[in-house]
Order: sequence, then structure tokens, then C-alpha cells
Amino acid sequence: MNTQETSAIILAAGRSQRMHKPKALLSFDARQTFIEKITGIYFQWGCSEIILVVNLEVAASVKQLELMPPGVSLIVNEHLEWERFYSLKLGLEAVKSSGYCFFQNADNPFIDHEVLTALFENKSDDAFVSPVFGGKGGHPVLLNRKNMDLIRNYHVNDGNLKSVMSTMDCKKVEMPDSKVLININSPEEYERFFDI
Repeated sequence: MNTQETSAIILAAGRSQRMHKPKALLSFDARQTFIEKITGIYFQWGCSEIILVVNLEVAASVKQLELMPPGVSLIVNEHLEWERFYSLKLGLEAVKSSGYCFFQNADNPFIDHEVLTALFENKSDDAFVSPVFGGKGGHPVLLNRKNMDLIRNYHVNDGNLKSVMSTMDCKKVEMPDSKVLININSPEEYERFFDI
């Protein structure tokens, strides 16, 4: 399995208004933050490049983290009003030559090698690949080159990511548990999953 043709983009530029602090910097366990855990999984899995799209606050903090894998690229989104679509567009503009690219938000910390491998084994040149549990789509999503080009070259910067992706074909991969659906958006959700 040649994972070297695959990049990963993690979106961490949101204002985290419900959480009141950047979700990327939440503790995953006693050792590492969400963003260290997520980037570590992609690095160990074998992604050729990992791109982290952040706001200015997160950028300053990430540079001080000790467990970030080598070679992670930091890109600052200076237009937070354009939201996730623009963050993904910025990340894709930085992808060098990969034919496939995972993307996910920083508040989805439960990815693992099994999920990445299942998506990669189902990669398609005609459709993006989405993990599914109980009929609901989850994270991360695997884009092909055609998807990447469409988003990268989209005619506006403030597109609605869901709407744009609904114009593309989707290949769904059923997952054995619900971790692919979990977002940590509020202090209550954080407390439900983490006892730190």
C-alpha cells in the first residue's frame, strides 16, 4: 500500500466560541493535545505531508508543542469569516503532488490507523470517500485529485463546504463504531468523553 501519495489537512482555524478555547489545544490525554494526537496518527500512518490550517492564536501555541511530528506545515487563515471552506481551500493550495488528501477538523480526535486504512483501501478517482456509521457521514474524508482541484479552483472563497461537496460523487464506507461521528464542540461534550 503506497501511502506516500496521500496528504492530510487538519482544519483548526475556527473561533471555538462554544468551547471558549481552541479545540486543537484541548488535552487528549495527560501527554498530548488533540492536534498532537491527530497529526501523530497521520504521520505514523504514512502521509507524505500534513498541513495544519490555523488562526493566529493557535499558530502561536502550536509552535510550542513538543509532540508535533516533524515536517507539519502551518498555514494561517486570516479570513475566519470565510470559515471551513476557505481553510480547506488554503490547505489544498499547499498540497504539493499528492493524488489523494484526507481532511478533517481538529475537534474529531478519535481517528486511528484502521479508519485511515479502510478509507484509503476504498479510494476512488471518481468520488470522495466518507466513513459512515448508522447512515451518518463522519470524519475524516478522503479527496481525490479531481475533488481537490474543484475545491482549490472554486470561484468564491466563502463557499459552503457541505453544499460544494454535495455536487461531487461520494463513496461511503461503513465503519464498525461511532467514533467517526464524534465532534467535541462544547465543554459538556469534552467532559463526556474525557476525564482529564
